[in-house]
Amino acid sequence: MTSWVAPAPRLGVGGRGSPGARATGTTAFLTFLSAAGFVVGGVEVPGLGVPLDSVATGLAVLVGLGSRPNGAALPRWMPVLAFAGVLWIAMVSVALGQPDLRRLSHLAIDAAAIVVVAAGRLDRTALGRGLAFGMVVGVAWGTATFRESTYSNRLTGIFGDPNTAGLIIVVCAGLALPVLRTGWSRLLVAGTALVGVLLTDSRTTLLAASAMVAWLLLRRFRTNPWFALGLLAVGVLWVSNATREGLGADAFAGRAGSDALRARIDEAAIADVESSPWFGHGAGTARTVVDGLSFFYHSSYLSVRTEGGWIAFVLVVGLLVATFAVLARLGSRRVPLYEATLIGISVCAINLGEVLMTVSSAVAIGVSMQYAAITQFPRAGSTAGPSAETQRFRRNGT
Repeated sequence: MTSWVAPAPRLGVGGRGSPGARATGTTAFLTFLSAAGFVVGGVEVPGLGVPLDSVATGLAVLVGLGSRPNGAALPRWMPVLAFAGVLWIAMVSVALGQPDLRRLSHLAIDAAAIVVVAAGRLDRTALGRGLAFGMVVGVAWGTATFRESTYSNRLTGIFGDPNTAGLIIVVCAGLALPVLRTGWSRLLVAGTALVGVLLTDSRTTLLAASAMVAWLLLRRFRTNPWFALGLLAVGVLWVSNATREGLGADAFAGRAGSDALRARIDEAAIADVESSPWFGHGAGTARTVVDGLSFFYHSSYLSVRTEGGWIAFVLVVGLLVATFAVLARLGSRRVPLYEATLIGISVCAINLGEVLMTVSSAVAIGVSMQYAAITQFPRAGSTAGPSAETQRFRRNGT
């Protein structure tokens, strides 16, 4: 095990003595700044043509590599699984003679971000606050420029497009609320997230947010996590299929044309995937052609299948499931909002092409594993007390 995921001095879990909780001022500020930049997917850096969120992710990785881990040992499978999907897609791309270096670099940076965050090199409190700040500013700017949005009557702002905005908003809220200490800050973030999700007018995001709320309610009733997950999966799939069959069509009557185009894109994407070899087509190939125009897939699950075949699919989705499983095993120290965030990502991935291998997913998995590592795998012994997040959940239910 390399030093950046190995245990350091024995300290308590989640309290003021926790090494991950005492990041230096400079590191904490750079972590906050990077996290705030994670939400800016709709703005490119002048002269580089690279989205600002990619630059922010790269900065976060550099800051993390220059920082000490928080002293909690990660399970050995975690960093391996984080990089395995990217390495496989890279191998396929090189073998087929068409490596998309830009796409591969994005995937590599996101994988590195998972491990850097999970290892505690970036403090989750600073990350949460940065995500909250970026999300609040992004929703405020999107609201102020609502009438100039390229999508009529839908929030975009600095996020890019309404569906991406919705994904970012639910992820930021889910990761920020557990670490915010004051009631007014939690109310501000929750209220802003609610307004933002509604203004995106994204059916996928509304379904994801509803699934997250349902998960929190099931947790309040102390439902077995796997039984609750099964119930939720059935409900989400039913709503998703019913929507395709016309459920809620009156409320979204203005999108009949775009829905018809989406259906054709989905059909073409499924045909592409079914004809793909088991090892995939390589990075950057999750596109299909309809009426002579190229479109990205509208399902992240299909995108992973196309780029890396079944192997990449098992590795990428497996990492998400494994992270959720680790969180679900924490017992009284569970923080349901972290679990709900992973569920929200899984739901968004059904109808959005860029979800599973993005900075949003990376930071969600990283923060979840960082929390799990200092809670379930501490070298401090079993006497460590509940984390600050757990104590807040016991008081507030989040």
